[in-house]
Amino acid sequence: MVKNVAVIVDSSFYIPKEEQQKYNIYVIPTPIIFNGRIKYDSDWSSAAKFFKDMNSAKKMPSTSMASPADVLKAFEQVRADGYRQAILMTMASGISGFYNMAVNLANDYQELDVQVWDSKFTLMVSGVQALLAAELLAQGITREEIMKKVALLRDSTRVFIVVDDISHLKRTGRLAGGAALVAGLLNIKPILVFNKASKIVAIGKERQMKRAWNWLLKQYAIDAPDFDRPIRVLFADANNRALTENWQADFHEKYPDVITDFIPIGPLIGVHTGEKAVGFVYMDDWKDIARHH
Repeated sequence: MVKNVAVIVDSSFYIPKEEQQKYNIYVIPTPIIFNGRIKYDSDWSSAAKFFKDMNSAKKMPSTSMASPADVLKAFEQVRADGYRQAILMTMASGISGFYNMAVNLANDYQELDVQVWDSKFTLMVSGVQALLAAELLAQGITREEIMKKVALLRDSTRVFIVVDDISHLKRTGRLAGGAALVAGLLNIKPILVFNKASKIVAIGKERQMKRAWNWLLKQYAIDAPDFDRPIRVLFADANNRALTENWQADFHEKYPDVITDFIPIGPLIGVHTGEKAVGFVYMDDWKDIARHH
């Protein structure tokens, strides 16, 4: 049986297992280099365990791109499962060379018609793009139409990251422009965003997380009226759940009608953000797009 279109992502999307199974989403593993060994997210039972190991590591961990062999393995699996078309979604091209590599591999792989998509983000911020695509595929929408809807979702997305310690982003080379300049300032919590080129840049800095939260709330109040659809807000953290629960509760008090979700910052991205980083994200509600396409 020739099936419709497969959805493939890299493991930075952190799509929960149940959703992977529900929509049959294929995941390409992205390696973490830990004390000279190749490891994967699944090697740690929790983010807390990973950060404990990271904080006591002899050498700070880094990440590597998924190997071409793993990408081709995914293509072969998809084809063996009866698909002739696929959408491969990658983490932001501004922070990883994976997108460009995937484009080259897809062009060379004749047995499967693969469209490579730059999600321009990472974590479940990218994951919801894959869920939207999978949901629309289940409804029988064409790939071309689906990508227009996914583009709407991607373009509506605003991501803010507040890091407790910027040295990790500096160390792993994931900061663009002058963002590293704020790193030398003691006790500063830099507020970072993905810019249009999907690179991470600093747009603000506060002395405390509480002030950073007030800054983010002000920014949300400025941006929210520009949305035509219902908004979905995501809170993320790298083993700092008490803080994000606090922020989430405060947000609910101010905006009781807005849907909020929690998403984890796991080991693969935690290598770059360091422990205690938090994320605040808002976008068109992907479920609303899926319902009213």
